[in-house]
Amino acid sequence: MSLLAAETFSLQFDNRRRRRGKKGPSYPRRAYLCYQLTPQNGSTPTRGYFENEKNRHAEICFIDEIESMGLDKTQCYEVTCYLTWSPCPSCAQKLVAFAKAQDHLNLRIFASRLYYHWRRRYKEGLQLLWKSQIPVEVMGLPDSRGTCAGLLHGYTV
Repeated sequence: MSLLAAETFSLQFDNRRRRRGKKGPSYPRRAYLCYQLTPQNGSTPTRGYFENEKNRHAEICFIDEIESMGLDKTQCYEVTCYLTWSPCPSCAQKLVAFAKAQDHLNLRIFASRLYYHWRRRYKEGLQLLWKSQIPVEVMGLPDSRGTCAGLLHGYTV
């Protein structure tokens, strides 16, 4: 699977607040999930990305992709996901169920922005992830433009 284009990454993972009335090109903020799956045996990591599809969130595409890989359940894996938006409540529940079913995976999530974090259901989704020991960290501006820009060339944290 190919990596996200540099320009797309820069536009979509930029978490600075937009200024009203700012002149210049406007673009829609889309939902992307970039991931790195790293086997603990030192093998080469697998990297890829997903964008929301019609009626299917990027998180669900990610879950389906990992499940289809037929990973060795005797092997441990680190999985790091970088999202443009934090998961919705439904995706949070599905990520928790996925992580419980795949106990050989250690899942970490970095989000560029929180999605509707002031709404009760969205807070509960984030709390469910936290209670299930799936950390969700919000990337700071240096992360979204610097460290996590490594997503383009290596997905390192």
